[in-house]
Amino acid sequence: MSQKNKTVDKKFYNEIVKYLDAGRQLNTKEIYDKFNEVNQKTVSWRLHILVQQGKLFKAGYGYYSLNNTKEHIAMGYEYLQKTSKAIFDIAVNYGYKFYITGLDALTGEILHVPEQFPVLLVAEEMAFDDLLEAFSDKGYLVLTEKNRAALKDKTIRKKADVFMIKGKDFSLAINGIASKEKGFVDLYYAMTRFEYIVSAPELSRIYKSMMRNETVTVFKMKKAAKDRGIEIEIEWLLDLEKIPKKAKVFMKILLGEKV
Repeated sequence: MSQKNKTVDKKFYNEIVKYLDAGRQLNTKEIYDKFNEVNQKTVSWRLHILVQQGKLFKAGYGYYSLNNTKEHIAMGYEYLQKTSKAIFDIAVNYGYKFYITGLDALTGEILHVPEQFPVLLVAEEMAFDDLLEAFSDKGYLVLTEKNRAALKDKTIRKKADVFMIKGKDFSLAINGIASKEKGFVDLYYAMTRFEYIVSAPELSRIYKSMMRNETVTVFKMKKAAKDRGIEIEIEWLLDLEKIPKKAKVFMKILLGEKV
């Protein structure tokens, strides 16, 4: 490599460092936009070289980070609450795709975990009838998205043992327990759609803890949101830090008028 190319690559890397502070990730399109005066093939080649040199890391398909991406996996079966273990043990006997998610997947990110809380279970659609019958036979009250009337009833919601949600992508779970990104997205979905027991301030604290502890991979968070059908909301959340202060004030006014 010529001295000129070395200089160009160093300048390119220094610019990348400015955009990628600790724990942050950028996708290829964002990097192209930031270096719009450079041919995209050249940008791709420089990214490839930096990855080969160990100066840059791939954080999922099309995403780059200064830090090597970690697998943000849950702590495991032994850390599930008692009811979650029982539900897991029943579900695993049926051979369907499923995973425990929500609070159980976020152990270590939560300061005040309730002693008992409804289990959040994601299962493939074909599993619903069999699992509903199996859980009911054991005396568990299960609510699904189809139980719209029951979900609106605060008394019934409080008595629910399990909230069962349909899922299609099971790649973000290991050994039947969601990754932390998937656990958060499913918890957000349950709180905003079912009025699940977690409050908005507590959910906010969980998210800030995950960002502070760098237990969020943008690629996986977006993949989890796509599976849940809430890409716009999660992308807005992830991009919140990029929004100028004046824009946030404007958005706050509009949100205040809508709520």
